[in-house]
Amino acid sequence: MNYFCIAPFVNISLTPTGVSKPCCLYRGLNTTQDPITAFNSQEWQDLREKMLRNEFIKECDSCNHIDTTVGFYKTEYSSYREWFNDRYEYDGTSQIKSIELSRSNKCNFKCIICGWDRSSRWYQDEQELNKIVPRLDVPIASGARVMPEVITEKIISIGIDQIDFTKVDNLALQGGEPLLDEKSYEIFDQMPEGSHLFISTNCSISPSRIPFDKFDKIDVNISIDGINEIGRDVRLGFNTKHFLKILHEWMSHDNCIIHGHYVYHNMNAFSMQETKDFFMIRDDFNWIYDVCKYPKYLSPKILPEHIELPINIRNRKYDKNECDNFIRFVDYMKTKQQFHEDTLKIYDILKM
Repeated sequence: MNYFCIAPFVNISLTPTGVSKPCCLYRGLNTTQDPITAFNSQEWQDLREKMLRNEFIKECDSCNHIDTTVGFYKTEYSSYREWFNDRYEYDGTSQIKSIELSRSNKCNFKCIICGWDRSSRWYQDEQELNKIVPRLDVPIASGARVMPEVITEKIISIGIDQIDFTKVDNLALQGGEPLLDEKSYEIFDQMPEGSHLFISTNCSISPSRIPFDKFDKIDVNISIDGINEIGRDVRLGFNTKHFLKILHEWMSHDNCIIHGHYVYHNMNAFSMQETKDFFMIRDDFNWIYDVCKYPKYLSPKILPEHIELPINIRNRKYDKNECDNFIRFVDYMKTKQQFHEDTLKIYDILKM
């Protein structure tokens, strides 16, 4: 098998708390470093040498087990590794040409599976929740979570001015909500013509300021974890009517490939088909769903078998401690917002 991946030679993945990794799926190097220092570090060079020797690398587990991963690349490629190797050819050098950028946690939504490092709206609750369930020392929304001991700022962002974006022809933009970040538009202007853009958005902000003609293709990853009452419950800030309005703006651009992305968890487990039927209004749309991994207490993998779910969940194993954490989590969230009864189906069963 070919284990070589060009990503460590050309790509860097950045999070709002300053973690720099070779790619967003790489399960290692979760340390806080500025991107240039990380890219030129001995750890990255060691990884590149392993790639050149075609060694099996356990931290590349997502691409080694292609049947368990999802992403925009799945429409044409079996793995992210395959996508990278098709886009870039190894020329004996290492240079940043591709960036997966989550620059800021600034967001207008408060999604139930998210946390402060990816949404500024979690600022007030993160430390209070940590007294009730595991939060600050566990992955939330991302396996690359490195949190400060004390949260003192609502909105955070990382410095990227040392990166030459005139040489970056692939940008995967995440957040927070990246279209709220003024820096995103500066980066668009700096990038070369014919570049590729991947953007993950909650579909609440008009894309009208994006220079669409500059990009050869734009993969639009639209996060949608429910509609109507459940949509509002699990993605606080969501409005179905406004969502459709912004979706049609994206649809008006021929170089946009639209992907609906649903994260399946314990508070929306019975609404995926309804949401998919609502979203798939055009034949060329793509539908992606992930089973929630983090936080564990929101993952259906921890539920007892007597709770029947509409889809089969791999590696499902009852975890009473995490189910109890789920109950405590929802109890806390019920003091912050009201929930529709359909959102609380699994919670109500566990409480019996």
